[in-house]
Amino acid sequence: MLIIYNIFEVPSRKELSELYRDPTKPKHYDSIVQELFTRAHNNEPLSLAEELFIGGIIEQLRNKDGKRAHKIEDFEGCKNYHFRSRYLKYVNDLNGHREIMDYNGPVSKPQKEKDVAFLQKTYEEWEAYLENKSTGFGLINYVAQELKYQLKELDKYTLRLQIGSRYKDYLRKILFLHSKYIYLLVKEFYEELGTNEEQIEIQGEEILVDGFTYVHTMFRHFAAHIKKHQIKKSYHFDENIGFKEVPDFLLNALHNFKTLKLPLNKRHLYFSFNDTPYAIWFRPFKKSLPGNIQNEYLRVQTFYPIENTREYTKLSTMTLLYSNTPFAFYVNW
Repeated sequence: MLIIYNIFEVPSRKELSELYRDPTKPKHYDSIVQELFTRAHNNEPLSLAEELFIGGIIEQLRNKDGKRAHKIEDFEGCKNYHFRSRYLKYVNDLNGHREIMDYNGPVSKPQKEKDVAFLQKTYEEWEAYLENKSTGFGLINYVAQELKYQLKELDKYTLRLQIGSRYKDYLRKILFLHSKYIYLLVKEFYEELGTNEEQIEIQGEEILVDGFTYVHTMFRHFAAHIKKHQIKKSYHFDENIGFKEVPDFLLNALHNFKTLKLPLNKRHLYFSFNDTPYAIWFRPFKKSLPGNIQNEYLRVQTFYPIENTREYTKLSTMTLLYSNTPFAFYVNW
């Protein structure tokens, strides 16, 4: 999907990501950077993908003395980039006690103190923003609902292990900041999609994939660094799927299954991608529509790479049906 401006076309989020990493810098690179920099400097609207792209470039710009030409915090339109970049940099050490590296080498102590203070302020503001947001069916509501569940699990975990208040507060901060990171990631995906959900008809069943699906999945199965209080959950560093690619990967799996015209199990779908097995779980879901109408769906409840013995045993009794894509699906004949 290309966003068309008066003078040129700005690439999609995937294209921007690839362009950022492309060492050859194609001829249209400079014009894209100039346009997005101008809009960021003038505090004009940017999509989250555009903000992520130009924010990283702004931080690398240097003046003739080799010093940073700009401070990212001076760009109001890049505030989400500011958070996302600092969160990822400090994700395993939010208080900056250990050495922190960026593309220029070790981060200085004054810069670490500044970044840590910024993350603390973000945590406090996000906590206040999420208050009373757990009721509803929007993305922010799904984030607040999942966070509420995670905080209850954290309470059980810290009580059981008699963990002190200081470390518990630290774990709590991890959960809040990770919820904001997931929120922005899913929002970025839906910004480009132009809608906040997708529906796929498979064998007469309407499959619903929405913000709930991604928030639930990313929090519980693709967030290993926050797993301390979730010892029963499966986590996986998955070479098949980058964290940002989870939405696209899940949709590709469903669309590939649809083309095979196989019977749909209304509880789960097992498949393999590059020899790694995955599970998608469905749950009936009713949604109210205008005109006092209620539609029934099978909502994708969660999705994860399979690791536990029980599910592996179940797969061993099934037949793996290959397609002309990297996806293969487990079926019972």
